[in-house]
Amino acid sequence: MSDIDDLLAADAERRQAMVEGDADKLAVFLADTLTWTHSSGKTDSRTSFLDVMRAGTTVYHSLDVRDTAVRQFGNIFILEGVVFGDVTKDGVDKKLVNRFLTVWEQTTAGGFQLQAWQSTGLA
Repeated sequence: MSDIDDLLAADAERRQAMVEGDADKLAVFLADTLTWTHSSGKTDSRTSFLDVMRAGTTVYHSLDVRDTAVRQFGNIFILEGVVFGDVTKDGVDKKLVNRFLTVWEQTTAGGFQLQAWQSTGLA
């Protein structure tokens, strides 16, 4: 497998952890310096994003990515595409259709850490 294949596998595992509501599994993929900017413009840190996951106020039922492209710059990877999902936020069901851009860092151990997430709603 290539580094890009490994990155795509890590991103799939991250999304699966979110759907499973497994904040501990998700934490493995999130850098300490993470910034997660939602389509609403709200930005979470690693800690605040994991707190939301643990609180259960946002529940991801499905997350599917399409139209992805990856660019590699040494140990930094830019992954972008469109995410489709079903989510319940504060008791309200929502459909996600967001264009996203992520910044991943490949660690010296060969794993990947998500440094940044930015999304914009399309629908």
